[in-house]
Amino acid sequence: MLANKNTKKIIGLTVLICILVGAAIWGISSSLSSSRNINANVYPRLVTVKDSLFFLDSTSFAKDYRWDFGDGNYAISSKGIHKFSVPGNYIVRLTINSKFVDTFYVTVKDTVKIIPLEDSVLKIDGPIIAMQFENLVFRTVGRGAVQYRWKFGENNYVDSKEPFVQYHYKDPGDYTILLYTDNSQYPARHNIKILPSFKASEDSLKNIDNVYKEYEDDFKLHLQQIADGNNFNFHYYYLLKKYLCNNEKAVMKINGSKINDFNSYCLGLQFDKDVIIQNVRITPDAQMNCIKTVDIQQSKKL
Repeated sequence: MLANKNTKKIIGLTVLICILVGAAIWGISSSLSSSRNINANVYPRLVTVKDSLFFLDSTSFAKDYRWDFGDGNYAISSKGIHKFSVPGNYIVRLTINSKFVDTFYVTVKDTVKIIPLEDSVLKIDGPIIAMQFENLVFRTVGRGAVQYRWKFGENNYVDSKEPFVQYHYKDPGDYTILLYTDNSQYPARHNIKILPSFKASEDSLKNIDNVYKEYEDDFKLHLQQIADGNNFNFHYYYLLKKYLCNNEKAVMKINGSKINDFNSYCLGLQFDKDVIIQNVRITPDAQMNCIKTVDIQQSKKL
């Protein structure tokens, strides 16, 4: 009889312990299940019209979901994408288990109004070496500016107010072009080297024989640099622009018997070993603007 009473007490005690443990677990679970413990996110918070907004919830105690996007649309999945059709500021609201709520603020912009930050950094696109009096084109690379101010370095006033400009330099030299815009604190910069033109030198008051001697010595110097394997592009385009008016087919006579156009001659010269340019004679065109023929005397090093 005593054993039966003890058995009943043990059973009753066990039931009571189970009830207490269950209550404790329920209390802990209830304390953990709160809005503060929601693990959810939406991104990006700044989007353009018709771009995708991503939403995701990974809350451990979530059983059901409702995403309200603030534009009349909703979703009941744990994750997905949403697109807004009208710009504005929206509050995206997530409700979990019909009880716990979290909110996210999203700004939606027109596509035409959003410019990536890196695309707003303006640069100047243009040549870095050119000839005196040559018509040059410079343009703005980048978006976001409305007002433009250009300075080309030959004077102290603004030369143009357009996003692209055409300009020619009156004097040879090294110049820094400045571009001021309404969306930059400091101007964009572009360096350019202006070489003296053949025409400008020919029109000077120097004795014509001395002028031609200077040209021929200069032409000879740069041909020798090509023959020695030094910076082909620089010396090639220097001669091409300054003397030949960009005519790569100008005639080169070599040692009085061989003929090449300028391009073929220079390409061959850079691979012909131990060449010495001994003498150069130039012949201008009828207008005295460009060199049309160059007589070259060359030999091999002994």
